[in-house]
Amino acid sequence: MKLKIKKWGINGEGIAYVHKKPIFIDDAIVDELVDGEITEENDRFGKAKIKKVLEPSPRRRYPMCGIWKECGGCPIMHMDMKGQLRMKAAILQEALRKYANYTRPILPIIKNPSVLAYRNACKLRFFNEKGKIEVGLYEKGSNHVIKMERCLIHEKGLEQARSQIVDILNQYDQKAYSKKEECGYRTLVMKEFDRKIQVILVTGKMMIEKEIINQIMKIDNVVSLWQSVKTKDENEIDIFGYKMIHLAGEEKMEIGVCGLHLNLLPRSFFQLNTKQAQNLYEVVKAWTPRSKTIVEAYCGIGAMSLLVAEKAKKVIGIESIEDAVRNAQENAEKNGTRNVNFICGDAAQELKKINKERSIDTLIVDPPRSGLDQPMKETILHSNIQTIIYVSCNPSTLAKDLGVLNEKYKIERVQPVDMFSQTPHVECVVLMSRVEK
Repeated sequence: MKLKIKKWGINGEGIAYVHKKPIFIDDAIVDELVDGEITEENDRFGKAKIKKVLEPSPRRRYPMCGIWKECGGCPIMHMDMKGQLRMKAAILQEALRKYANYTRPILPIIKNPSVLAYRNACKLRFFNEKGKIEVGLYEKGSNHVIKMERCLIHEKGLEQARSQIVDILNQYDQKAYSKKEECGYRTLVMKEFDRKIQVILVTGKMMIEKEIINQIMKIDNVVSLWQSVKTKDENEIDIFGYKMIHLAGEEKMEIGVCGLHLNLLPRSFFQLNTKQAQNLYEVVKAWTPRSKTIVEAYCGIGAMSLLVAEKAKKVIGIESIEDAVRNAQENAEKNGTRNVNFICGDAAQELKKINKERSIDTLIVDPPRSGLDQPMKETILHSNIQTIIYVSCNPSTLAKDLGVLNEKYKIERVQPVDMFSQTPHVECVVLMSRVEK
């Protein structure tokens, strides 16, 4: 069946139409003509796979990674960078039009200075293969783990350390996790900042041999080693287990960004692209107006709260992860910032409490991919907050939230940032101001 690709899907798929029904096609590029085979269909949409590209886009290129299709981590690696950026802008504009009724132009996307080797963290699954322990990623749409020889978007230091860690574990005949025995290695988590690497081994109930610890700490640039003990699968969103054990080296990582010096514990989150995080934060800082009180919800380790501290008499950060709040408080002291304090709790509940005690001029939110929950949106709408700066990594949930907030707020500016090259994801900063309707 010949299919003409008309537009982009939110996950980077091409969309064709058959009798006005959208057909989603992985790996297809807008304006291409493909020979497709329908693989799934219902009343609302269908899916197809490409049998042959009949009229390829000039934006199509040969992917650099041999397992890009199976892995699914870089689903648009078959497009050149101009094509990728155009796609991200189109996805964002379409989401804003559809859900938030926003049809004005968005600002030009801030390009990623490093489109490969930019990702400063990784989470890889251990598995057993031919009597050896290996690491890899889940194959797209399955529970099958595929071995990863090399990831092109991970920072080079992470890749070198990963390979050496696997070699060390095999030297000591270590095995991947067994549910029956509740023992073995589950996940390898690594973070790299300023050429320093933190390693976290997520395991079952077991002691890691001292010699293994010593060998890992000898790897170039590895400065911190932790073990996280996890035996339950109920909450796969939290990669870590119920117990964190510091095995060797530094307890915290230190990050330098926008003139700040920030500490980071294993459970604390930081943006996955350090260079682009700096560009993102500079936009937030520039757009933040002079205020008496600024609140940052979902503040993490407090980077944005500290950056905008000079713009306000008082800044309050809200975060639900205890380790991140500890880091944020330490970071305020470390950077000599005295007008900022941090609260551990639910964003909506704490924002409601603050709003009763004082007038909030500016709210900065950087929620998870799922966006703002209903209590948070209701709290904002019932407040008298004048300015909102919304940071998001998901155009769909962003636009849906903005559509709700449109009741009291007007979108002033939209700045996309290419944080995740080779993927359809796009980070975005939106400035909103309160209007009386």
